[in-house]
Amino acid sequence: QELGGPVDIGFEEPEAWPHGERGVAPVLEMGEDRLSADLCRLGDRRFLRCLIRIGIEGSDGEVALLAPWAEVTHEAFYAYVAHAFEGAPLPALSDALLANALPNAILGSRIILEFEAEGTRPFARIDAYAKPLSFDALLDLYSELDHDLRPMLSSKDRLGK
Repeated sequence: QELGGPVDIGFEEPEAWPHGERGVAPVLEMGEDRLSADLCRLGDRRFLRCLIRIGIEGSDGEVALLAPWAEVTHEAFYAYVAHAFEGAPLPALSDALLANALPNAILGSRIILEFEAEGTRPFARIDAYAKPLSFDALLDLYSELDHDLRPMLSSKDRLGK
């Protein structure tokens, strides 16, 4: 497997989702609860999949992306749905709660969602990843998320030596 740059890591569902994996289905429906690739309704709770940009020290602006879920207000959820499906304006900044535990970021941590561009997931501002990470710290993060890349990088052939 070739490594062509930072690896992006996504989460299939918020940690609170009790109904198992969505798999290849576009939407998993369990009673009134629904889960798609970007939207989740669980009882009276609403979630959006978001993106966290992690800068990499010493790179030319490269970023790694994490795609966890954020618990949002009903207002933010339905503003995003109206934008995505009905062409309404982009929603405003929104307070949210991190809905997946991440290294250095506790489940339920306060985050800010920014809706920056048409057709993209909202970007999350989160203190734990506000500053760029060193390459070693990024590798540690990947490892903590069960994506250890060090064995792939340790081969002299892969490093061009």
